[in-house]
This record gives sequence, C-alpha cells and structure tokens, in this order.
Amino acid sequence: MKAFKIIFLILFLLMSGINTFAADADENSVKEFFQEYIGMGENFDTSIADLYLDSAIIRNLRRYPNGSEKSMQLTGVQWKALITKVMPVAKARGDKSTFSHIIISIDGKQAKIKANRYSNIKCYTDTGYFMIIERQSDGKYKIVEEYMESQPNSDC
Repeated sequence: MKAFKIIFLILFLLMSGINTFAADADENSVKEFFQEYIGMGENFDTSIADLYLDSAIIRNLRRYPNGSEKSMQLTGVQWKALITKVMPVAKARGDKSTFSHIIISIDGKQAKIKANRYSNIKCYTDTGYFMIIERQSDGKYKIVEEYMESQPNSDC
C-alpha cells in the first residue's frame, strides 16, 4: 500500500507538471510565428511589440558610408516602447521590410530564424538578420533576441 501511494504521488507530480514546462520548438509552429511577425510588420500593427519578452536583447549594427560602424543594444522593454512610438512614422513613410532566404534551426525550446531582410524604403539587404524565439510555458513563442544591420543612407 505504501508503494502504491508513492507511485501515485510521483505520477500526480509528473502529470501536474506537464503544463508548466514548454514543449520543444517545432519547425511548422516557428514558420507560423515568423509569418505572423511579418504580417504584423506589413500592417504596421503596434501589437507586434507583444511578441517580445521584456528581457529580450535587440541589437542593431549601423554601417556608415565612410566605413565606420555603431552598435546599439536595447532591452525588450525599451524596444517595445520604441515600436509604439515609431510605428505611425513608419506607416506614413511606407517603411516595410521584405524577408527572403529564411533558415530555421531548432535547439530545444528555442529556434533561430535567419533571413535576408530587404528595406523597401532604403533599398538595401541586411544579410546578417536573425531572431531567436523561445516557446514559453503557455506554448506561445516570444522573441528573446533580435539582430539587424542598418544604414543611414538610401541605395534607391
């Protein structure tokens, strides 16, 4: 009887913990997440900010015509605030990005999405772009890291 109680307790703990652990990432759901991200960007939807964790790291490397470079790093909280401020300006300018050559790699709960990001307004391609997303305990993905390269001048 004592063994039965121990086994029951172990099974109960295991079963009650199933929902508290996130499942591994899978390629189809990662593709769906990225398509949602792209769609929100194309529609200038400020709720795209909700796709980022507050603790996310957003990095940008800005390349200048004279060869100099400047790095910028923001937290998810800072990036979300910036998105809500600049999205109306981006919409007014028609500032969209197009993604191609998308490569997904999965590592447990995380997935890395690499892509070429083309800036429609500045006519250049960022070949270093990537984002890392992680499946949360509720099953949804959040962006934990994003890297992009930009330039101040247009190539149009």
